[in-house]
Amino acid sequence: MQLIPVGRRGFASISMHLFSSPFPNHDCAANRRYPPSRHVVDDNGHKWRLCAGAAVFNSKNEILVGERIGKKGSWQAPQGGVDASIGKNGKLETVTEAAIRELYEEVGLETGKHVLLEKADPNAAPMKSRYKTEGTGSWLKRGGFSGQELNWIIFRCVDSNLECDPSLICTLSGSNGESAEFNSVRWMSLDWVVENVWAGKRGPYEKLRDFHSQVTENWETRCAEIDFNGKWSRESNRSVGLFEALMARGISEEKAITSATEPYVQIWQRLDDSRKLEFKVTTFDKDTESIRRELIYPLGKFTEAYEGNSMLFGGVDGGLIHRECFYLAEPDADEEIAHVTISVTPRGREESRRYLKNGELILRRSFWHTWRMEEVVSTEVFVRC
Repeated sequence: MQLIPVGRRGFASISMHLFSSPFPNHDCAANRRYPPSRHVVDDNGHKWRLCAGAAVFNSKNEILVGERIGKKGSWQAPQGGVDASIGKNGKLETVTEAAIRELYEEVGLETGKHVLLEKADPNAAPMKSRYKTEGTGSWLKRGGFSGQELNWIIFRCVDSNLECDPSLICTLSGSNGESAEFNSVRWMSLDWVVENVWAGKRGPYEKLRDFHSQVTENWETRCAEIDFNGKWSRESNRSVGLFEALMARGISEEKAITSATEPYVQIWQRLDDSRKLEFKVTTFDKDTESIRRELIYPLGKFTEAYEGNSMLFGGVDGGLIHRECFYLAEPDADEEIAHVTISVTPRGREESRRYLKNGELILRRSFWHTWRMEEVVSTEVFVRC
């Protein structure tokens, strides 16, 4: 878990307090009362409401932001106060737990399903910033607060649909009984967000931007350490759902049985240092010796042409496949990272997610047919050979 301690790294010694606002919240789209929340007091006696900000980054290191209801043109990340109520574990809510909760309440994203906590350097300084709310008419000021202390918690995108279009995945109606906060969501650069957040809250986003290069470097280093290099052979007897997935693509039962059980061997080779996150993939025919095709998997979008009839892609006279490669967080992987390829074909949309687990390469395919909405999932296991 990524914990951000209070009272360290450049801040004065502080003490924790509880506060429940008696005033309606005039900053929110709906007038509602905040639950009891934790706050900190600095050496000068100033009180700051303790808050958590959920910074979700995609593969391009853009941040997920929403446009605030009733404040057109004002964009920000999900955030909220750290509750003072005692949880089921008998303890007060932590900053990390608050960020996870706010992310679900405000945009409907679940940790472990849609996003994952980024692995953090335990020795890194906490990403936090205080901003004043004086002059805003906020209940915070009337409640004796100087403002809020926003503590950033970093998340990485897990869901490829969220990566491609957050409006398809995020729920903006409010969850856990909370009112809606945003009317739309999008991925944007931090530079853009700094310019489009409410001016009084710009400080915390400038602080996050100061750490952005470190966050990006940490992610890219972790991605580069995923070692797909080598020759891999599928253990067909360990596949799950593969026959059904092939049938869902319109393949005959006979061909599906053959394809699911025949040898499948690939060589993955990382490109040079300037393209260390990209691979050349050589696929062999069922004799495991004859090369069937060689393909470069670059990051970003690309188009692949194929000839004749393709069992997976469809068509009879060849065609084009529109593809995109990127890295996403993956809770099932040893290093919690997966290489993802999205393919848009005549038969539908396919996600191929590859990651390492216990020294094996796991290939999980998710397929959405052009004329059916349900997702068809299969898993294949490859071992080095």
